[in-house]
Amino acid sequence: MKRAVAVLLVFVMLSSVVSPAMADKPKVTEQKPVKTIGFAKLKPVKPPKVIKPAKKLKPTEGDWKFVKDVMYDLTEKEKNRIINEAKKIYEGNSKLSKKEQTKILQTIAYYITIATESSGDVGILWSYDTHEDLSYTAGDNLNYVTSAHKNTLKSYATWADDHREEPTEFNVTQNRHSWVIGDIPVPGYDNYGPDSLELYLNRARNQFEQGNVEEAYVYIGKALHYIEDLGNPFHTSSVYGQAHHIGYESWVSNHWSELKSAMYVNEYYIITDPSEDAKNFAAFSHQYLQQICDIMNTPGWENNQQLNEQLKSITRTLISETMKYTMGMIVYATKFESPDTAGSNYVPIYDHQTSYVNINDVACSDQVLAIVEIDHTYPADLSKTAGLSC
Repeated sequence: MKRAVAVLLVFVMLSSVVSPAMADKPKVTEQKPVKTIGFAKLKPVKPPKVIKPAKKLKPTEGDWKFVKDVMYDLTEKEKNRIINEAKKIYEGNSKLSKKEQTKILQTIAYYITIATESSGDVGILWSYDTHEDLSYTAGDNLNYVTSAHKNTLKSYATWADDHREEPTEFNVTQNRHSWVIGDIPVPGYDNYGPDSLELYLNRARNQFEQGNVEEAYVYIGKALHYIEDLGNPFHTSSVYGQAHHIGYESWVSNHWSELKSAMYVNEYYIITDPSEDAKNFAAFSHQYLQQICDIMNTPGWENNQQLNEQLKSITRTLISETMKYTMGMIVYATKFESPDTAGSNYVPIYDHQTSYVNINDVACSDQVLAIVEIDHTYPADLSKTAGLSC
């Protein structure tokens, strides 16, 4: 009988990890207030579904005053005209055409975006440093993401803030990284958050399939900003509550040392559809918008210990949920079955990816030579299993 020799070459990309079982012995690079656990011990759970319908929230006089104040280069007459027309739009009795109504709302969105979401000391959800903390810690919590890749996530954590015209595929004017609920979404500004997230995560997966691991993590870093923003209830409205947007983010930034321990969680959410899961998360986050505004509408709330504790409790919940979704998005992008490799003798394996190779037309009685070549930073962290199925 003629013997066919099949050569199986499994190449593990630099600094990748094959099995979650080996994440119990991570390379710890920094101290945390809460000890992390190995990926194998993290609990994957389904995201909670939000089925309670959101009530319609109309902007308050405080919101309209804020809008008027931020239209810094318009005359008083023009400000009043725009706000009066906007109020009619919200009341449903505007006489303007749909195109003219859209232009009014876009003008308001333009100024709100400049006021609340420009680069600076207080950026979009949470501050720049907070985004970096969230992205880096999400990778660190998972334990299989290497130090270099965690730093990549951190480096691109604020990319979306500096590139509000992205993704160009969506023809956005200024991407507010939002999913608007109970308010009027503004074309060119709103409801691009979930799809932006999915676009970049899928680009990451495509890069993994091509063996471009570093580029894949760049796309993941870009993507995570969008899910992190949806953890801020102010990214679920267009006008309502925006009078408190800056104040809330400043408060979070000032209290971050007391809040950041909420990032260390022992579970992550299973993501099957990034865009739809992000919309569900926005619905969860949105539930807290009115509560936050009610607290911040209370005179003297800044010095009221009880109200501050309530706000801390709400924010810690939002941070923990944001982390579970952020970790889930990383797992979605990095952990997936290899493409069909039937007939191939070369299978790249990436971070936490289980890969299989099938070589056709090799009889069970034939001799099979399997060669495993490993180039990995921490070979002891690898788990390798070879099997034969006839």
